[in-house]
Amino acid sequence: MKRVILFAILIIFLVIPVQAEGLRCGVIKFKDTVQPVSAEFVISSIKEFNEARDVDLILIEIDTPGGLLKSTREIVSAIFESKIPVCVYVYPSGSQAASAGFFILMSGDIAAMAEGTNAGAAHPVSVIPGISFNEKDGKGKKNENVMAEKIVEDTAAFIRSIAEKRGRNIEYCEKAVKESKSYTAKECLKYGLIDYIDSNPESLVKKIAKDKLGKNVDSVVFITKNYSLREKVLSILASPEIAYLLFLAGVIGIFIEIKSPGAIFPGLFGAICLILFFFSTKVLPVSIAGMLFIVLGILLIIMEFKVVSYGFLTLGGLFSMVVGSLMLFKSDLPGFNLSSGSIIFTALLFGILFAIIIYFVVKAQKEQVQTGKESFIGKKAEAVIDFENGKGKVFFNGEYWDAECIEGCEIKKGDKVLITGVEEMTLKIKGV
Repeated sequence: MKRVILFAILIIFLVIPVQAEGLRCGVIKFKDTVQPVSAEFVISSIKEFNEARDVDLILIEIDTPGGLLKSTREIVSAIFESKIPVCVYVYPSGSQAASAGFFILMSGDIAAMAEGTNAGAAHPVSVIPGISFNEKDGKGKKNENVMAEKIVEDTAAFIRSIAEKRGRNIEYCEKAVKESKSYTAKECLKYGLIDYIDSNPESLVKKIAKDKLGKNVDSVVFITKNYSLREKVLSILASPEIAYLLFLAGVIGIFIEIKSPGAIFPGLFGAICLILFFFSTKVLPVSIAGMLFIVLGILLIIMEFKVVSYGFLTLGGLFSMVVGSLMLFKSDLPGFNLSSGSIIFTALLFGILFAIIIYFVVKAQKEQVQTGKESFIGKKAEAVIDFENGKGKVFFNGEYWDAECIEGCEIKKGDKVLITGVEEMTLKIKGV
């Protein structure tokens, strides 16, 4: 009897399919340059998932042109230390894991790419003046730069260590660093740089669960991490264009406060903008010379209102601003440069703005005075008595005034006269 029961139970297990289980996947959306703010976001998200222990897999969806090597090392270290498997996924189609992003892609426990993506071009670039990489002189010879060579070798060793730890193709990883090689998704799979090509996150996770985690998964629950409001604001401040505008606004605000003490708002606004700008300098490589040129340019433009230079100070100021703007952020790193379009737009905006201001100033100077005794000049009055010895009285602007004819002319009662000046309480007139 026992044998019959055991046989029946065995038949039931063979006939009834084993139910597949669900899988919880933590998703970190990394769509930014690699810099301190984005690195903090990725690292803190990995840490939170590990502390909560409520996911089976962490999926980093990456799309980046690259960034700072220091921040890259911090992200790679966080991925290595994660107790939960991490899949770095270049997604969606059209995305890239270039430069620093290539190191992050290679560091994942699992590496995957969507169709139509690319990765590589991880040759280091300099943020330090005077250090060049693989430059050539006019004769086509390689420019020897000891510091640059050291940085390249150190970076190559970094990618080799990552490739060794994750079992990736060391040769092609090193080519991405030393020769700036870039690969399509299919090439990455062919050369053993990634594990999967899949354009659907859910399909990818199911494959990983079956192949790497030993789980037959029929459903996936995604728990997504996005930038917090604080991280969004800090990331925006790390943009060269925003930092540039903050610097201009800060300098102008401070100048206005110095020129008009007690205005309060311009000085307060300028100080806040400068503080935010100096925060951005923690991320962006800022040139002191560029800052000084911009300050000089703004000072020259403001001097136009005090010194008659017929526009030369304005032109000199705009030239200084353009030169300073070109020098302000000097870096070969992607996403860390000020676009020429922003510089041209700002210069034109300042030029048009100050041209409009100068136009209205000149126009106001040419207009007749509308208040005070000076406003009487050029206006007409009416004699109320016959003038004797060039003196008499006139009616003007609802009042009776003493008047004196400056040309010794004869003025009769009822005649119209023209006011040519005012001396104390006497109008200087002439006949019309």
